[in-house]
Amino acid sequence: MQRRTISRLPLIAALSGTALLAGCSGSATHLPDQPLVATALAQAESGGTGDAYTGTVHARTESTLAFRVPGKIVQRLVDAGAHVRAGQPLARLDAQDYGLAASAAAEKVRAAEADAARTAADEARLRPLVATGAISPSAYDGARALRDAAAANLSAARAAAAHAANERGYATLVADADGVVTEVLAEAGQVVAAGTPVLRLARSGAREALVAVPETALAALPKTAQATVYGRSAPVTATLREVAGAADPYTRTFAARYVLAGAPEDAPLGATVTVRLPAATGGATRVPLGALVDLGAGPGVWVIQPDRRVRFQRAQPLRLTEEEALLPAAALPPGTRIVALGGQLLHAGQTVRLAPGAGL
Repeated sequence: MQRRTISRLPLIAALSGTALLAGCSGSATHLPDQPLVATALAQAESGGTGDAYTGTVHARTESTLAFRVPGKIVQRLVDAGAHVRAGQPLARLDAQDYGLAASAAAEKVRAAEADAARTAADEARLRPLVATGAISPSAYDGARALRDAAAANLSAARAAAAHAANERGYATLVADADGVVTEVLAEAGQVVAAGTPVLRLARSGAREALVAVPETALAALPKTAQATVYGRSAPVTATLREVAGAADPYTRTFAARYVLAGAPEDAPLGATVTVRLPAATGGATRVPLGALVDLGAGPGVWVIQPDRRVRFQRAQPLRLTEEEALLPAAALPPGTRIVALGGQLLHAGQTVRLAPGAGL
C-alpha cells in the first residue's frame, strides 16, 4: 500500500508570513476569519492481498475433565494425543473406601426394608380391630405412625445407597464425548480433590482458527475469509463464529474464532493457520490519518467545497494504519478534497484558505 505524506512546510511558511504581517502593522495577533489549512485528495483504495492473521487450530468445544470425588489416582489409561470414544475410561481413583461405603449403604437398605415390611404388617393387622373396639384408636394411630416412619427411613436409605453407588462410579473418569486428549494435567499416585483438572479433551467435530485481531481492525472484520493450515496448499473457507467481548490486557487484541469448512476432522489441533481477510477493492477511500476528526457525534472529515467552504462528512473508518485511514467510498468518493490538518478548529460553513499548491 502506498503511503501519502502531507508536507507541512508550505503551511508553516504561510502561517509565519501571516504572523510577520500582523507584527509589522502593529495590530494584535488574532486568528484569521479564513484559517489556512493543508489539504489532500482522497485516494481510491488500490486493493491488495488484505490483512492476514496467524493463529492456531482449535476444536469447537474443548473441555477440562476432572473427578467428581476426591481420592488418589491409581491409573491413567490414556496419553496426550490419544483418540477416545464417549464413555471410555480415562483414569481411575482408589475406590476401596467408596466400595465399603456402598456396601454399608446397601446393608442399611436391607435393614430398612425389613423394618418397613414389619411395621406395614402390624398396621394391616390392627386396622380391622379398631372397628370392633378390640384396640383403641390411639394404639392404631401409633402403629400407622411407625409404618410411615419406616417407609420414610427406607426412602432415605435407598437415596443414600444410590449416592454411594454413584460415588463409587465417579472413581472412574470417563470421556463425555468422542475426541482427542490434548493435555494430561495429573499423574498416577497424585491425590486430587473433587474438580481438580486431570485431562483436557478436544471434542471431535468442527475445527476453528483462533487468531488475535487488533482493535483497529475489529470494526471491519469480515464474516468470511480464506484460511490455510500449515503444510497444506489448499485454502479453506473460514467463517467468523465469535469475537471476544474484551481485549487481552497485555496485547490489546481480541480473540476471534473462524470455523474451518471442509476439514473438520483432519485439521491437526495446534497447527499453525493463517486467516487471510479479503481486500477492500473499489469500495474504500484512503485519507491521511490527520484528516480524521471527531466532533462528538462520530468520526469524519472536513470536505472543501468549490466555494472553499467546509462541510463535515461523517465516515466510520474501515481500518486504521500508522499514517492513513480507510473510509467507505460511499461516504467519501475518491478525488474529494479534504482538510488534512487542523480540522479540530473548523466549524461547518466556514471559509478556509488553502495552503500553496492545493488548488481546487
